[in-house]
Amino acid sequence: MLFADSSALARIYLEDERESDELAALLLESDAVTLASELVHVELARALKNAERGERISSAEAILGGVDADLARSVSLIDLEPATVLPSARELVLRHRLGTLDAIHLAVALDEARRADEPITFVTRDADQAAAARALGFELA
Repeated sequence: MLFADSSALARIYLEDERESDELAALLLESDAVTLASELVHVELARALKNAERGERISSAEAILGGVDADLARSVSLIDLEPATVLPSARELVLRHRLGTLDAIHLAVALDEARRADEPITFVTRDADQAAAARALGFELA
């Protein structure tokens, strides 16, 4: 079972990223169950719009249609449960070098790991988030 952070998912849609194809194969095309926080909808839209503004892509809106289809087909999105996730995210930012949204993604993954029947591998391309995930006992991919 994989938990995908938006930093990994965004690279799939930015073809100038060197891991684009490998991450698509891992997160969207493999037999593994891929999970992600519902926050990825907002973060992927932001990442693609920023790429459009930087002229890395021609149209964020055109790509987002494919993103939405991929997420619906290949990724199980986890609803935020603020009563559980936000206190956990707060503790994570106090203990690790994390931004707010990175901490929320990790808190969602931790909550899901407590319920899962199998280990969860955390997939991120953010170095600080990877270090925190490793410290929390996640395997990384």
